[in-house]
Amino acid sequence: MIKPGASSRARRKRSGVAGHCGIVRLWGKDIEPLRVACYERDHGRCVECGVAVHDDLPDWHDDKFHMAHIRNRRMYGDVLENVRTLCGREHRAEHAGRLKRPI
Repeated sequence: MIKPGASSRARRKRSGVAGHCGIVRLWGKDIEPLRVACYERDHGRCVECGVAVHDDLPDWHDDKFHMAHIRNRRMYGDVLENVRTLCGREHRAEHAGRLKRPI
């Protein structure tokens, strides 16, 4: 029974909480430490083309830092082993299906 005035919509699980099969998904500010660790591990360079990337640029800029999940591994959760650094150009190519390298 739903209390009067309460929302009947399902709510998103809290960030960082293990969900189905123990998989942890992060949202909002909770993902920032993972982004920083990914950037540092990859030495601030795109893993596909090697260009130096920066986080203080607009999303459309080619040298913008994007943390992307390794293809087909997002289901394993938000951990450092499942993410990589991409420049804006390679990130857009991945979403367009043009990034062909096996990962």
